[in-house]
Amino acid sequence: MKLLIISQDPAILREDSSAHQRVRFYAGTGDEWHMIVMSEEVHVARAYTNLFVYPACARSRILQRFQAYRRAAALCRAMHFDVISAQGPDETGLIAFALSRRFHIPLQLQVHTDVMSKWYRKASWKEFARYYLAQFLLPRAQCIRVVSERIAKSIASHFQYPLSCLSILPIFTDIKNFIDATHDEKIEARFRNYSFKMIAVGRFMEKEKNFSLLFFMMREFVTLCPDALLVVVGEGPDRKYYESMRHRHHLEKNVIIEPWRNDLASFYQSFDLFLLPSNFEGWGAAVLEAMASGLAVVMTDVGLAGEVITDGENGRVVPVGSVKDFFSAINDLYRDQKKRYLFAERGRATVQQYVEETKSRYLSRMKKSFELCINKCL
Repeated sequence: MKLLIISQDPAILREDSSAHQRVRFYAGTGDEWHMIVMSEEVHVARAYTNLFVYPACARSRILQRFQAYRRAAALCRAMHFDVISAQGPDETGLIAFALSRRFHIPLQLQVHTDVMSKWYRKASWKEFARYYLAQFLLPRAQCIRVVSERIAKSIASHFQYPLSCLSILPIFTDIKNFIDATHDEKIEARFRNYSFKMIAVGRFMEKEKNFSLLFFMMREFVTLCPDALLVVVGEGPDRKYYESMRHRHHLEKNVIIEPWRNDLASFYQSFDLFLLPSNFEGWGAAVLEAMASGLAVVMTDVGLAGEVITDGENGRVVPVGSVKDFFSAINDLYRDQKKRYLFAERGRATVQQYVEETKSRYLSRMKKSFELCINKCL
């Protein structure tokens, strides 16, 4: 099977990035993958066994998309593709849709975030426009691959889209390292003076991750627990905004903004609670990693909430955007250590099913998601 995939994630072009490694892994389906990747930086086309990566380079986003369409169209004229797939019902999806119609190739749209969420379309004018673009594109795809049951149900109900043409494939998360990780003595010593330690992990993009909620929560929480600690790990465009919030709310002693770490498995071992305050998510792999690490979780009602975390059973799920409810859930687990340990234990038991998800089985499920476009659907 030959696949043509449109992406606007330039990290795929960097061989040392996790995005590149993930795509190399996905190409292990045995199919022939041809990827058009948009980028501001200049790159050259590269081949890796059955993965072929073609950059569409330009300073302007508009020119990148134009280059992506031209390069993809040239490939479609040169060879036959069984499926064309886009990494979102967004600008990449629009390019893939145009190519699909022009060259009569079945179209698969991937949905990695809850584009039907009101919080998504309220995030900025870009998400607002993409929400309406998704309204146009999703009903016209021959098949759709989503990362969670939440998104599948949302699409099926919103568009009356047949469930038989929807495949659910969460982001592959290799959590064995998190289950087997042990404490790092240097990290333990670094945080020794704090009695209650919380951690949040993710890209510093406020409109999606909403880490500012944690700063508002900490402003209140330190009045109850003066030696509480919150560590926010990540990188992204809103880092300076979070640093200014920490200073503005006088939280320098209680909040650490940590650069991205490659040793999260051992880093997690020094904490008591994992927090995810997002406005919207597709899945939430970091939650699985935290659960595998033996941390109780407090998260907003996004992504895998309801599918993996059930409020009051193996974690806490609170309404999106509510500082009051988030604070209340954290305070409850701070005061009730037994409940916190119980949620952590049940969380570890919950993620055992993802340990059993072998790489070969995952790739087989991905391959079937492409076959769905050819064999069964619209």
